[in-house]
Amino acid sequence: MSVYDYLIIAFYFVFILAVGLVFRRLSKNTSDYFRCGGSMPWWITGVSAWIATFSAWTFTGAAGKIYETGTLVLGMYYATVPPLVIVLLFTCFRFRRMRVVTWMEGVRHRYGRGTEQFYTWIKLPLLLLLSGVGLNAVGVFMSSVFHVNMASTLILLGAIVTVVALVGGAWAVLASDFVQMLLVMTITLVAAYLALRQPAIGGVRGLVEKVPHSFFHWSDLAAPQIVWLWVVGQLGLKLFDTNNMESSTMYLMVKSDRDARRMVLIPLIGTIVGPLIWIIPPMVARVTHPHLAQEYAGLVQPSESAFVAVCRDVMPQGLIALLICAMFGATLTSMDAGLNKGVGVFVRNFYKPILNPGCSEKKLLVVGKICTAVFGAIIVFNALLVNRYRSGGLFDLSNQLAASLGLPLMIPLFLGLFFKRTPGWSGWSTGLVGFASSWIVKFYLSAEWSMRLIGVNRALSVREKTDFLLFATVLVVSIVCIIWFFASAIFYRRSPSAQRERVELFFEHLRTPINSVAENLENYDGIMYRMIGNLCLVYGAFVLVLTAIPNSVRGRLCFVFCGGVIFGMGLFLTALARRNTPPARPEAAKIPLHADGSPINDLGYEDLPAESEPGGFPVQPAAR
Repeated sequence: MSVYDYLIIAFYFVFILAVGLVFRRLSKNTSDYFRCGGSMPWWITGVSAWIATFSAWTFTGAAGKIYETGTLVLGMYYATVPPLVIVLLFTCFRFRRMRVVTWMEGVRHRYGRGTEQFYTWIKLPLLLLLSGVGLNAVGVFMSSVFHVNMASTLILLGAIVTVVALVGGAWAVLASDFVQMLLVMTITLVAAYLALRQPAIGGVRGLVEKVPHSFFHWSDLAAPQIVWLWVVGQLGLKLFDTNNMESSTMYLMVKSDRDARRMVLIPLIGTIVGPLIWIIPPMVARVTHPHLAQEYAGLVQPSESAFVAVCRDVMPQGLIALLICAMFGATLTSMDAGLNKGVGVFVRNFYKPILNPGCSEKKLLVVGKICTAVFGAIIVFNALLVNRYRSGGLFDLSNQLAASLGLPLMIPLFLGLFFKRTPGWSGWSTGLVGFASSWIVKFYLSAEWSMRLIGVNRALSVREKTDFLLFATVLVVSIVCIIWFFASAIFYRRSPSAQRERVELFFEHLRTPINSVAENLENYDGIMYRMIGNLCLVYGAFVLVLTAIPNSVRGRLCFVFCGGVIFGMGLFLTALARRNTPPARPEAAKIPLHADGSPINDLGYEDLPAESEPGGFPVQPAAR
């Protein structure tokens, strides 16, 4: 690391903090702060929805898995493609038509206050834990580059992410996501190109010839039956993950059904193309760094340094700093989106209905910012715990957490969008049944015994047991939860009439297309073109200036490519801004408000009293 690298990283941190300040004035209420008032252009939300699916974990945890197993990881990435097609065809417009500020409000309108509180208390800790895992991933990357203390790294990075989310809200989160995407994609393209150009590799053909045979023949890694079961498990997990109500956060920000469909195309295309780029450096590392365990002995999982090890070999002076910024940016987009979503759930689905039902919208916004700071500190604490106690790789840890703790909660949030004839308690009870099922699979299902049923009559390796556990968890939890959910329909007729009316209204909304004019949705396209365009111009110009760093011609051209793409996008967006007259910020009186000053949902759900939902999960009296 040279002085140029440290200056580049310092500028990046200042730039990211400035993004929060630039967008701080756009949040006038919690609808603005948590979902941009439902008025964001589709291409911004599409980019954010895609880039939020990966973080520095992609370049640490996933890279470590690629270093060990090769192209098998593509099975996880491409398992997302069929579920995204389902989102495009059936789910995306349902997400937007829920007409809520936070996804948890959709849970309340579908299942009632009891299930809302159950999910709030379960999902918030889980969300904070997973955010801690993501922050730990970027800490692995940064500490391996700087050789600094991991704890100090996590605290510093967590503080920066928290400040950005606190100051700018969802506006800053989405705007920074767009710039991060350009930086991440250009720098990873450069990293892949330079890695392949090494004489020891000799291009794509040379790489294919030099990596272990198992990288392309998965049966060398594990029994073929287990490999395919693992792929099927990934497919099932991604199906529920991308199609449940919690995934509606980005879709709630667009203006129409059409925009909800169009935004899906960006993560769909990105999921197909992206893995083919960032799989290259870790595979190269297997050839050029066969003994990472000795080189990075200080890491819990040395293989997770595969990506950075190659980049340190091939990148010119200063470019490694841009890579660090890209990795941090990838985690920033994931963590700040998760932080914003978690705070939104706490403020609008617990603090207001339970602790302070009469809270004004202005005070609620202040509470949201305070909670952002508190939750940011909790995420840092969780990252420190993960770093201290984890013994396995980040890849398998993240997958197993999603299957064991996330899947039981995802299933009713997916099925509830399409099937309405279940009582209010079907949501939380399905989650509890799923937790019990995953616990039984974890501690009582023998992998060796199960595999004998399909012809694997030998002791299984640790890796094979881990992969089988993922499949078995997904299979058993899915079957048990689906059966329980539909069996609860027997009791639907016994539900109170008020509860059935609420569900009918929810599905009426799902059948009603979004009308941006009738629902007072403002057009911010011109404003966002100009503001994001200016951000791209500033950062693109900075990267172009870095061509002055003493490097070879090829090294300078790397900066020209990265800076040119970002600066060119800035020119394109500012040109579009001149064609769109930025609309004035709507006055508060133009936004439909409750008596307490809070924005109502687009079609005006009516909050039902808790007494009308005796079948729901118990609610504290304050909720009434």
